[in-house]
Amino acid sequence: MKRREFLTAVAAIGLTSRGVALSAPTWQAGAATIDITPESSLWMAGFARRTLPSQGVAMPLHAKALALKCGGQPTAVLVTVDLLGVTASITGRVAALVQRRHQIRRGDLLFNASHTHCGTVVDEQLSVAYDLSPEQWAAIRAYTVQLEDKLAAVIGSAISGLRPARLGYAQGEALFAANRRVKFTPQGPVDHSVPVLRVDGAEGAPLAVVFGYACHNTTLQDTFVRYHGDYAGVAQAALEQRHPGTAALFVAGCGADANPMPRGTLELVEAHGTALADAVDRALKATAPIDPSLRTAYGNVDLPFAGEAARERWRSQLDVEEVYIRRHAALMKAAIARDGRVPTVQSDPVQVWRFGPPALAGGSRASYGETKKGSGFTLVALGGEVVVDYAFRLAREYPERRMWVAGYSNDVFGYVPSVRVLREGGYEGGDAMIYYGRPGPFAEGVEELIIGEVRRLAGDR
Repeated sequence: MKRREFLTAVAAIGLTSRGVALSAPTWQAGAATIDITPESSLWMAGFARRTLPSQGVAMPLHAKALALKCGGQPTAVLVTVDLLGVTASITGRVAALVQRRHQIRRGDLLFNASHTHCGTVVDEQLSVAYDLSPEQWAAIRAYTVQLEDKLAAVIGSAISGLRPARLGYAQGEALFAANRRVKFTPQGPVDHSVPVLRVDGAEGAPLAVVFGYACHNTTLQDTFVRYHGDYAGVAQAALEQRHPGTAALFVAGCGADANPMPRGTLELVEAHGTALADAVDRALKATAPIDPSLRTAYGNVDLPFAGEAARERWRSQLDVEEVYIRRHAALMKAAIARDGRVPTVQSDPVQVWRFGPPALAGGSRASYGETKKGSGFTLVALGGEVVVDYAFRLAREYPERRMWVAGYSNDVFGYVPSVRVLREGGYEGGDAMIYYGRPGPFAEGVEELIIGEVRRLAGDR
């Protein structure tokens, strides 16, 4: 047996045998995967500098679903996609379809996008960034309809596959993420944690691994024009190869202000993806069992845009090509014609899933490698491209809980800055809103509004 095959076999045996040590199978779980790679050449999302549509497939793109149920509680489904983002229109239509077919409530359905910049444009997301013909937009709309059908299908497959399972949680670490706002804070904050949810079948065979990381999924740059899941796609594929029969689902964290470093080549994509998969495998050896309880909550909070004076200053200071200014102005003119004014708020979806008990005894927090019986964690899913400050703040506010905070969830409508980033300005602080077709930067109160909604959904007020 070759050395690599031997190590892969050992890793698979390690995951299966460790599963026996988890709690009795008081959960039910089902996982499913579907290919969402476009069958034709479409414009790829994320980089305004691109000059060509896709020129083939370097790695297939997937949507994956993990259905979870315990006792008499409703079934909840996590859906992950190898795309830059989903929109409220897409997730709303899919949720309505799933509710009719499977009676799944909106709060029990969570969508997260890996934020690869090597997937296709969907809906009309980031439309200001792209110079596309009516025919190209029509092809994107047709793909979006197909995508929605596939998302509903993969959710149904996961639900139909529910079977007894055990759940465990751990946290690892990967070090390739770096804060990219060095212009403002040379040693800016960065989150290197790798939260991991392990799902084993009743016999100890692995069913699924869910893992997260807070870093832009953008190792590949604008000159790369083939479909690819970037480092998150590589990590998922590596874990599924190492652990046959396992579905690996990546959940993008609060990585709006972080980039993989170094980056720019396929070799670096492989290196970062392998490093992330290695971090997951290390964490899988020390998962703590999760008691059978899952409480879900979903809400929307209106985030106000800055006032007209601030918007005018923002427009006058933008350092972008005139073509983007013109496209943005056309969108604002259309909004005024339709609604009588430009938008004043952005609806932001906020979702909270609490696994297991609300806290550990004595108010302590479990650390990496700890295996206390009856552990749990709280998954907070925020819409938009969320900066890392939100993850760190929620960890401080809930020291008695393990907090897993994800961005890029349910609706990727633009960047969501903290007060610090908003005051510093720059791309994440407001400049990128032009490409998302938003009227300007957010007002300073958005951080408190989001944190307040998390508190409300978590049952703290």
